[in-house]
Amino acid sequence: MKKTKKLFACLLAAATTFAMGATAFAAGTQQPVEGKVHFISEYKLEGAGTSPAETFQFTIENAGVTDAADGVTTANMPTPTLGTAAYSAGDASTEGNKKNVEVTLPTYTSVGVYTYNISQTAGTTAGVTYDAVPVVMKVTVLNQDGGVGVSTVSFTKNGTKLDDAAAFTNIYTANTLSVKKTVSGDLGDKSKYFDFEVTLTGQDGKQYGASYAVTGGSNGSNPATVTIGTPATFKLKHDETITIANLPAGITYKVEEVNVDARYTTTVNGASSKVAQGTTSATAANANYENSYGATVDTGVNLTNLPYILVFLGVLFIAGIALVSRKRRFDA
Repeated sequence: MKKTKKLFACLLAAATTFAMGATAFAAGTQQPVEGKVHFISEYKLEGAGTSPAETFQFTIENAGVTDAADGVTTANMPTPTLGTAAYSAGDASTEGNKKNVEVTLPTYTSVGVYTYNISQTAGTTAGVTYDAVPVVMKVTVLNQDGGVGVSTVSFTKNGTKLDDAAAFTNIYTANTLSVKKTVSGDLGDKSKYFDFEVTLTGQDGKQYGASYAVTGGSNGSNPATVTIGTPATFKLKHDETITIANLPAGITYKVEEVNVDARYTTTVNGASSKVAQGTTSATAANANYENSYGATVDTGVNLTNLPYILVFLGVLFIAGIALVSRKRRFDA
């Protein structure tokens, strides 16, 4: 019985020690595996679209060292090397696609606490917002087995230690631009095609796709794609819409109805105009055009003479009443 109790006490002590050790290393710290640790890169999608392929790159610089041997300074302390986060086209998702970025630790010859700043290199892909907030990496080196070795590594961002949270979150923002045609009025020709010119202007220093796909519309001359900086002409009739897909945020668009028959009144998005302009964002852009052509229906009545006709009819009515009244008096 005593032996059983003693064994149970030893097992309990060992479990308690293990739990304490596990807790110590769980709160946003890592222990190297074959000299490597990692931080997390995330690629998110906002709006509606397909993200372009992207390889996110990072730089690291020495930030400081404490409790190290004499002669170990920020300038000469060893520096880790960083991997990249590579994503194929379409990899960004609304919930966020996370990948580990590998960090290869150098050989340390002195105990100490080594601090580094990790930054992401901003790219030029249109629609991508690159996370510019740096991450602090801290490496704790202790005496181990007659030498020195890395005990723990932590990553901190905005004062918060990172565990499963992303160190860098990059966002691809895109959506659609739609142009719709409605024809109204008694004389509005719903079989007639109306001409539109669409111009997309990109931001300086940004890289765009070779072209952007267009869907909708029935006219065979409509282009299947549009290119940044090159005006495109479309033809639409009543109740038709063309939609340009996956336009990165930040594109300036101009839609103009051209060669409009002067007999039609044109509005776009409810305002009297032939031009719709704006900037693409996470929200779909819409240019809703209405062309109205109304006319006075010929009823055979000259409305300019209507007041005189009414007066004449009134006189006849009064005369008729007087005649009937007189007849009744004579009959009485």
